[in-house]
Amino acid sequence: MKVEIISIGTELLVSDILDTNAAYISRSLREVAISLTSKVTIGDDPEMIADAFRVALRRADMVIATGGLGTGKDDFTRQAAAAVSHRTITSEAPGVQGGILLGDSEAGSTGLMLEEDNGVLVCLPGNRREMSYLLETEVLPYLRRQLSSEQKTGWTLLRCVGVMESSLKQDLADLASIGSNRITFDSFAGQTNIRLSAKASSDKELQEQLQKLKTAVSQRLGDHVFGEEADRLETVVLHNLAKHNLRLSVAECYTHGILAGTIAPLPEATQHIQLHSAHTWNELATALQLENLTGDNLSQWCRSAANALRSQTHSDLSLMVYSNVTQGGVQILVTLASPNGVSVTQRSFGGHPENIDQWALTLGLTHLRRWLMVHN
Repeated sequence: MKVEIISIGTELLVSDILDTNAAYISRSLREVAISLTSKVTIGDDPEMIADAFRVALRRADMVIATGGLGTGKDDFTRQAAAAVSHRTITSEAPGVQGGILLGDSEAGSTGLMLEEDNGVLVCLPGNRREMSYLLETEVLPYLRRQLSSEQKTGWTLLRCVGVMESSLKQDLADLASIGSNRITFDSFAGQTNIRLSAKASSDKELQEQLQKLKTAVSQRLGDHVFGEEADRLETVVLHNLAKHNLRLSVAECYTHGILAGTIAPLPEATQHIQLHSAHTWNELATALQLENLTGDNLSQWCRSAANALRSQTHSDLSLMVYSNVTQGGVQILVTLASPNGVSVTQRSFGGHPENIDQWALTLGLTHLRRWLMVHN
């Protein structure tokens, strides 16, 4: 169980007063063997408070906030809590729809607790006396109950390409809401890691739940899943080439050698993949005896390059990846020549071409992987 503390109040931020609340909470957590991830201080700004809540809930199982509980426009913490949990402000205690009231409104200041899928958000008053009372009588007993009933927890990882993270969240939302299932995502340059988490009363039951969830997600996503745990897209592709005893030639232009740098270190790569040393169209055109590249024949030129590369290297397949930077953005062309003909993937990117080489790597390997799946 991990907890993060957020202290709210401009007077704390500018050090007009000492933050004794955070010190008290951290000592109390230590006494019950709860791990503390961080302490954060935020001024009286609902949007910044909400951002702090979101970040903290990604790091911790519970977030304990103190201060900022006022009335009307000064009720910064409730406004932020409602925004983060996508709930509405209400006139009835605890002030946020679906929240759990902490304390007795007739006896003293109150707080609230929101149980979300990604963690628990606790909002306590800034008054030291009321804060410590609610911590001892409401929050710590809640934590003790969670610890005493803590189950076996575990996770597994699936890796996929070719589908946006927003689509994944929508497609898998129903699976994530079953029992103790939890699904999180981490995306970069066209590849997404899907972390599947579960809880159970025994190791055997935990593994059964994880396997069931993994099977359901894999069936839902189909060919988009290329591996799990330590699998990498390039090693999966190399394994498929070796499995069918195929030889591949690879050429790339204006990608800063991303494919060669990724593939060359792989064990047994030289047995199945030949990497061309060209980095520009001029170098490749000279080596393959191609016509000059003009502004209106890029697609055809890449087709010719892929065919010529396959022919001259006597390979089963040849992959050509070209990154074309223009005033309007970046265009990546992936061309694969095979005994069945030539297939092409093309994608355009607007804005600054940061991480574009990684996108070129993903698109090239994904196109090759799909061809291998279809034809072998």
